[in-house]
Amino acid sequence: MTLFIASCSKDKATEQDQINNNNEIKLVTLGDGSKSTVTLLEFVDVAHYEATISSLETQMEQHEDAFLAAWSSLSDDALNAKEEEVGFVDHQPLINFETAYSIPVTLRQIYVALEAQWLNNEELVLESNPALTYPFSAVELTLLNADGMVKIGDDIIQLSKNGFILIANLDIETVIRIKNGDMTALEEPTVTTSIEGEGGKGECTNWKGKDYEHEYVSGSRKVIKHVHFHSYPWKGVGSAEITSYKKDGNKWKKYKMDLGVQVQTNFRDNNCTNSLMMASEWKYKKAKSIEKNNASWGAFPQYRAEKNFSIVGQYEYEGYSNWNYLTW
Repeated sequence: MTLFIASCSKDKATEQDQINNNNEIKLVTLGDGSKSTVTLLEFVDVAHYEATISSLETQMEQHEDAFLAAWSSLSDDALNAKEEEVGFVDHQPLINFETAYSIPVTLRQIYVALEAQWLNNEELVLESNPALTYPFSAVELTLLNADGMVKIGDDIIQLSKNGFILIANLDIETVIRIKNGDMTALEEPTVTTSIEGEGGKGECTNWKGKDYEHEYVSGSRKVIKHVHFHSYPWKGVGSAEITSYKKDGNKWKKYKMDLGVQVQTNFRDNNCTNSLMMASEWKYKKAKSIEKNNASWGAFPQYRAEKNFSIVGQYEYEGYSNWNYLTW
């Protein structure tokens, strides 16, 4: 993801007429008076942003559940075939959202295109999986523009595989420096970032993910299990996700089947001491991909993850039951 953030003072912002009077989400175009502008979604505050994520997640679940209920009697192969036959689109609620706000390009759209290219190969190369570059849920990706940016209050936040950058108070000079690749701008007082370099700080980090592949039927069936830790300015999140794949001719496709996932977390503080222990409930569903998260709200940089300790994902699929730790 390109390291790019743009913003401006309020009196220089051109706000598009894409306003939802109920939830006050806006599509805004911001500039500094030059030719440089950026178009992105604007949320009133963090609570507004988080509530939108929750709402879209619920819509996605309801959309999926309605399809499963209609064809619950089918076998896995027949169910996956039926999905293609009727043209079921699992991301339809997110597409509807993008259309409603006339968003030019979202990171979700970029990710979906890259994932289709990745699947269209004889072999799935784990290191080329676009999920490693865009380690966010489909809902989160929908709220980010092509550069991974979103406006929350007077802050511009960019999310990338390495962490976040937040520029407060619409500090346009610092924004332009970062846009032009000047990473010394990260030291400015208006900037908060979780980017610490590859591997984080020794045994503890505030932003890291790891994939584990299991090809349990050689050449034809596999899962990718993912564990992740993010520390946003307002919360820490531990995640476990499992995604199912099946070979289809000379390419691969995501495949609905019975999946189970649970995550256990032991968050550390910024000194890598003490623990906040949490365990999610198990989630079971016939799906292509499911995840569970543990989140705790607190001021940055309170939460970190310790190597081989803080995040444990547990998984069940096709008669297998196993677990993986977040490590680096």
